[in-house]
Formats: sequence, structure tokens, C-alpha cells
Amino acid sequence: MDKLKNNKQARIYGAGGHSQVIKEVLTENGYDITDTFDDKPKDVHYASKNVAMGLRDDLKKFPHEGSPVIIAIGINSERAEIAGFLKCKYEKAIHESAIISPTSKIGEGTVVFAGAIIQPNTTVGKHVIVNTGASIDHDNIIGDFAHISPKAALCGHVEVGEGSHVGVGAVVIPKVKIGKWCTIGAGTIVLKDVPDYTTLVGNPGKVIKTKKL
Repeated sequence: MDKLKNNKQARIYGAGGHSQVIKEVLTENGYDITDTFDDKPKDVHYASKNVAMGLRDDLKKFPHEGSPVIIAIGINSERAEIAGFLKCKYEKAIHESAIISPTSKIGEGTVVFAGAIIQPNTTVGKHVIVNTGASIDHDNIIGDFAHISPKAALCGHVEVGEGSHVGVGAVVIPKVKIGKWCTIGAGTIVLKDVPDYTTLVGNPGKVIKTKKL
């Protein structure tokens, strides 16, 4: 059966490599990608075709009405900025191989890639990336615009603040709270709470930078 006969449609904002993964997930789930937008349509991934100008060129002319959108941009701060301008409905993209507990909640605009696991009573916010093979255990709270990278493992009762990036293969032990807009380096072992705007790396994790506001 042709999946496109389901008549589900979505639009993608962003035309880099990250958007290719989202496009594939949506297509496998029976969506027709009607439009792709980017703020630099002449400088996009080679596999992106027919890319239209994004909203930065002219906010008023951007077609806010229409099929739901996924902001397919990997940089958390840029995803948040664009979400602040768009006045669209949003779609989710969840790979068919992801395992998601029926008691968990997934916010609008969020993407969950192949092999990811989200356990019971977890709340994942809006416009979050749960990347390939990431493991989010029970009773987690993942803030809006966060990114849980491939193979990262979050144990039970972990909190990840808005816009924070948990790097590839990082491990967060139970009941740890990571603040907002933090960066957890690849392979880092997080053993205690992390303040807002902090960069943490190593095993055990050590603070190497805290952004001053």
C-alpha cells in the first residue's frame, strides 16, 4: 500500500543534514513533505530539493498557515528562535522503531529517532531532539528545545532544562538535575546537579565553563 495515500502532510523548516533524518522518518510514517524552508536556501544539504526562503527574509510573507511544521534544525538556540517567530501548527516525527511508554508525554514539534527509548511517566517538552539510540528512563523531565544525543543514557528521575544539550554517549545518574542551556560533553558522566548555562565534560564530569549573563 502506498503510504502517501494516508494524505498526511507536513512541512520542514531547515534543509541541513538533520532535516534529512526527519524527512525520512516522516516519509516512512506516511507523510507527504509539501514544503521545505531554509534561511539560506542556496547553502543546504545536497539531498534537499526545491528549498524555499525561510521567514528571516520577510516574516509577514512567510506562509504560517498550512500543513504542520517541524523545525529541522539541530542547534537548540536557533530552533528556539525560529519557534518564537513561527505561528504554525507543529507535527512530531517518531521513528517506528522507537519504544515510547504510553504513560510518557511528547511535546509538539519533537522528534524521536530510530532505536530511542522513553520509559514510563517521562515528560518530553516541545521541539526536543531525542536522537538515535538515546535512552531516557522513567520519571524524567526534558525541557523544551533540549537535545538528547545518540546513545546518551538518562537514568530515572533526571531533569534536563530548556535548551540543554546532552552529548553523544553521556550518562546521567538518577535524580540529577541539569539546568537550562547547558552543554554536557560527549561521553561525560554526570554525577551531580549542573547549574544553568554550564559546560560539563569528562569522567567524572567537571565544569569547564559557565556562561555569565
